[in-house]
Amino acid sequence: MRSYKRLYGVMLFVGIWSAQAAGQDLRPLTGDEITKAIVGNTVRSPNFAEYYAPDGSIHGAEGEKRYQGSWHIDGDRLCVEFPRHDFKDCAWVAASQSGEYSFMDGTRTDVRTVEAGNPDGL
Repeated sequence: MRSYKRLYGVMLFVGIWSAQAAGQDLRPLTGDEITKAIVGNTVRSPNFAEYYAPDGSIHGAEGEKRYQGSWHIDGDRLCVEFPRHDFKDCAWVAASQSGEYSFMDGTRTDVRTVEAGNPDGL
């Protein structure tokens, strides 16, 4: 099982680099770049907002519902855990020149924006 995940991860990165060569502007981030882009900022989707605090905690809101989790960097992947939702995942992050970020875990890709600081007071 582990070798399949590793192979899929390699194929995913080859696909990203191929898309970049074909004229798309995705660029995978390193662990340090993920930290600089995400930590102390808010990741936003149409359905939720999550503040990634420097202490490793995540403070999120989906509509009026608030939730908490934690994050850490594992190599060049952002890992999150939300015990209340029984959810744990690690994702590669690719930045585009348009300011959007693609979070890819090997099975799906989610596009998000990142806003400076904690504008929602999460």
